Amino acid sequence: MSSNRMIGMAVLVTFVGAPADGRGADEIPIRIGVIKSAGQADITYVIRQFGIDKKHGLAVQQVELSAPGQQYVMLRGDAIDASPGTFADLMRQRKAGIGLRAFHGRQRYNNVIVTGPNSPIQNFADLKGKKVGNFGTTFLDWLIVRVAGKRAFGIDLEKDATSIPGSPPLLNQLLARGEVDGMLQFSTLSVAPILKGEQRSIIDIPSLMRAAGFSPDALNSQWHVSDKWVTAHPTGVSKLSLMIDEAYAKLRSDDSVWPAVAHQIGMTDPVTIAAYRDLARKTDNAPYNPSLVAVTQQMLDEIISIAGDGPIGFTRLDQDAFLFPAGTAR
Repeated sequence: MSSNRMIGMAVLVTFVGAPADGRGADEIPIRIGVIKSAGQADITYVIRQFGIDKKHGLAVQQVELSAPGQQYVMLRGDAIDASPGTFADLMRQRKAGIGLRAFHGRQRYNNVIVTGPNSPIQNFADLKGKKVGNFGTTFLDWLIVRVAGKRAFGIDLEKDATSIPGSPPLLNQLLARGEVDGMLQFSTLSVAPILKGEQRSIIDIPSLMRAAGFSPDALNSQWHVSDKWVTAHPTGVSKLSLMIDEAYAKLRSDDSVWPAVAHQIGMTDPVTIAAYRDLARKTDNAPYNPSLVAVTQQMLDEIISIAGDGPIGFTRLDQDAFLFPAGTAR
């Protein structure tokens, strides 16, 4: 056989055996949608930086999103396969016809209610009659604030205060300008302002939940995957879970990865990076097991009793929406 023909056959084998996107022929592609500013890309950064996806027979493509809710447009349009979201998002989207399931815990409740450094507001009860910012009155955290505040302090902030909705970055500006007296904010966006003395914490969501008798380990945010992807890749979910487990272990044990991880959300100061790292280690990789369904349903029932089922959009958790690890009983 001539050398030219042998080279030609080798090139043909290369083109046939390797997909055009650069992944290995046996690797399962998975497109994961994340919002960098919300810290959702921490996990995908580590996965791709250290080849954790390849180790588990996967090929992760990170798709950057700009706002909460965009992932469901992308999932409906088959532009991504997986993304983070709350259990409330999961129920709402399944009700709307999107085939979607949770398969791994992502984040515990951790957001915080803050005020200005010189504000007279000292505790939750002091928010009565004040202007309170939030990132949306149908978001799960706000509904929990309403219900837990009512149970623990007799105050429903939607009725007993003036609700001022806004995007999370805008809320920081509104507080700085004195246009709100306090606000519910993403903890990732309050880390630096609190360290700089620009904001002061009133109470965090887990503490408010405990005061109301709710379990702070109730289901919150999970990693969700489309039914279409699961059907196409029957062994894929177990690979995804193992990949995410390993990525969280890396983030938990290796301090050296955090400067690059935090840089994704604009953090460069070492003190701020350390605070962000410690927060993430405390809240990420949330518990995810069937026993949490009951305590979450209990909280959901309380939400509906105070706010009605209109804001939440459903009344019962659909257990088929949760793919729990093998061997865990319902």
